[in-house]
Amino acid sequence: MTDTVEVAVVILLDGPRMLVNKRPEGSYYAGWWEWPGGKVEPGESLEDCARRELREEMGLEAGELTEFMRSTAEYPGRVVRLVFFTGFAAAGSTPKPEALEHRWLTAPEVRKLRFLEPNLPVLDALERALNQGRFA
Repeated sequence: MTDTVEVAVVILLDGPRMLVNKRPEGSYYAGWWEWPGGKVEPGESLEDCARRELREEMGLEAGELTEFMRSTAEYPGRVVRLVFFTGFAAAGSTPKPEALEHRWLTAPEVRKLRFLEPNLPVLDALERALNQGRFA
């Protein structure tokens, strides 16, 4: 039997840079990098989940979020449906001191990290959109 999990992901932008965080020890793919996000709870909208995860993981509040892309990742016994949102941090919002290890990086800099593979096509699309000035 295969479980299906729905995950909301937030790609916060700051000019050509984006916020990425390192997965904590004890988690699947510990030490790998990703955008903030997590599992949707019962009765929770995708956007509400994205905002909650950003708040819980980083202590950040987001301004307006826009759905950017959807993808699916398959693992043994598990299918993960990912919904990616783009947006900007709310004015005055800064990461909490105990936030996950994080960096603001450009797409080429992100490619140098051990970045979760299902996110790479999204990173490609995001880089194209940034190069076209879509988020200016």
